[in-house]
Amino acid sequence: MTAHFLLAALALALAMPADAGRLYKWVDENGKVHYGDKVPPEYAKQERKVLNEQGVEVKTLEAAKTPEQIAEEKRLEAQRREEEKRRAEAAAHDRMLLATFTTEDDMVMTRDGKIAAIDAVIKVTRGRIESLEESLAHYTREAAELERAGRPIPARLQDDIVAAKAQIQRYKDYIDAKRREQEAIRKQFEADIRRFRELKAAQEKPPEEAVRRR
Repeated sequence: MTAHFLLAALALALAMPADAGRLYKWVDENGKVHYGDKVPPEYAKQERKVLNEQGVEVKTLEAAKTPEQIAEEKRLEAQRREEEKRRAEAAAHDRMLLATFTTEDDMVMTRDGKIAAIDAVIKVTRGRIESLEESLAHYTREAAELERAGRPIPARLQDDIVAAKAQIQRYKDYIDAKRREQEAIRKQFEADIRRFRELKAAQEKPPEEAVRRR
């Protein structure tokens, strides 16, 4: 673009009424710079510059984003929101720790109480398993006696055996789940105690101004 053409374009813009519109600057596919009060449709989606009456660029109209760029922006925005959510949840958890517990001993007692409560449930469940195993043993003996006597095993007895075995397995699975719950509680409290210690240390740290005065 020559200086003469630029001056001519600016002169044309200045000669137009105030409401004639903006003066735009854009570059074609060959790298050639163009000026005009309207951008051709084929260049309307690429980056354009807006010039004032003195020919100074006052605004940039960004090029239309590609589908890949839009997808990346959405991904980054989702990532940002997730990080904000994580920080908010962590801050809320910190406030809960400080509001709920006074000392680490309080946390240990709470942890042990939760684990003990689950131990009590496991103990009751084991008692039910033992009772079912006794019933199953009785059903099994009865079925064996019938077989030895050459008599058919009633459908009811077969159903009782199947039901007892299934219930025993469900109770065992339940105990396994409760054991995993206990382990999760231990790990959570281990992390919470570490964090509680950090929060308390931060609270007890002297203000920076007081440190400077010492």
